[in-house]
Amino acid sequence: MISKILNAVVALLFLAVVGISIIGTEWVTTPLTFVKGDSSGIVHVGELIFTTYVLPFEVLSLVLLAALIGGIYLAKKEAPA
Repeated sequence: MISKILNAVVALLFLAVVGISIIGTEWVTTPLTFVKGDSSGIVHVGELIFTTYVLPFEVLSLVLLAALIGGIYLAKKEAPA
C-alpha cells in the first residue's frame, strides 16, 4: 500500500517538474533563414546543432550510447555453464 502511494507521489512530482518546465520556458520561434540552393533548411539546423546546442547534443549522444550498451547487455544470452 505504501509503495503505491510513494509511486503516486513520485509520478505527481515528475509531472509537476515537467509542467513547471513547460510554463517557465520562453518559446521563441525564429524563422529559418534559407541558403540559396537549400530549400530544406538543413544548413541552418546543422549550424544551430553544432554552435548553439552543442552541449545538449553531446549529452544526448552519451545518453543514447548508454541506452544502446544497456540494451545489448540486457539482450545478451548467458553462456551455458
